[in-house]
Amino acid sequence: MPQTFREARWYRSMLFVPGHKLDWMLKAPKYGADALMLDLEDSVEVTQKAGARNAVAAAIKELCTGPFGLFVRLNGWRTGCLLDDLSAVVIDGLDGVALPKTEDPEQIAALDLVLGELERSRGLPVGRIEICPGAETAVAMFRFYEICMASQRVKRAGLACGPTAGGDAARSLGLNDATEEGIYFGAYSVLQARAAGIVQVEGSMTGRLDDLELVRRIGERSKRMGASWGSAIHPSHIPVINEIYSPMQGEIDEARDIVSVFAEAIARGEGAVRHKSMVLDYAIVRTAMDVLKRAQAVGIDVGNIPKVELPPL
Repeated sequence: MPQTFREARWYRSMLFVPGHKLDWMLKAPKYGADALMLDLEDSVEVTQKAGARNAVAAAIKELCTGPFGLFVRLNGWRTGCLLDDLSAVVIDGLDGVALPKTEDPEQIAALDLVLGELERSRGLPVGRIEICPGAETAVAMFRFYEICMASQRVKRAGLACGPTAGGDAARSLGLNDATEEGIYFGAYSVLQARAAGIVQVEGSMTGRLDDLELVRRIGERSKRMGASWGSAIHPSHIPVINEIYSPMQGEIDEARDIVSVFAEAIARGEGAVRHKSMVLDYAIVRTAMDVLKRAQAVGIDVGNIPKVELPPL
């Protein structure tokens, strides 16, 4: 059976913002992130959860006309907070929710059902709100494919270079002091996400606020490992992340040349043709067209591109 890929809007970057700080959320768009993750979980102290829900709902209403995505990181199942979180934030303008500390597929399936009920009762498009699973334990990482397959709402997931040092996932794996070893677990995460049809794969991130070279190093390595976007907890990281995950002009020019040369070959009845030092075929052209599509998604003019009909995979 051919693999089905899950279509989703492409973001280069996502900025986490504490959900109890309304002023921070309202000014967050100026930092240039393609999406915002308004956080109700770890950045909000327990006694401030109720107020944070109201603040996040107010922020969504205020920001929903912007060109960026709006996501909310919920509190997990068994915290006693999740249903209250959903009741407050499932409103017009919400693009997705992140479920932290996901342990098994049933948790994703249950969240899917609750979201569907809220969407129906509130007159929202059913199935539009995404679910981003947070695999933060060894068990969750081991079962990540099943977690991703539990709902078609899961459209972006993974940590391409492994867990953030010092975080829950690193502690679960015994990698608290590791810097490079997490890449093996990251590769497995990418494999499982891709096998589930997810092409919007998240790169790894750092909790260090003032080390932009580390942000770049992690981002570039994540991209090489298959990531298409990255998250940040500080606004200063966003320009670096956007640069890393934006197609470079040289990539765009080469992709345009590949599609143009292949279109001419197709017109001559050829299915493969030499271009510079390589042979172009449909697989190469698909990759080139992905580059052009990503460039267009972030507003880059790619010039005139001839239409090429691609056979189904």
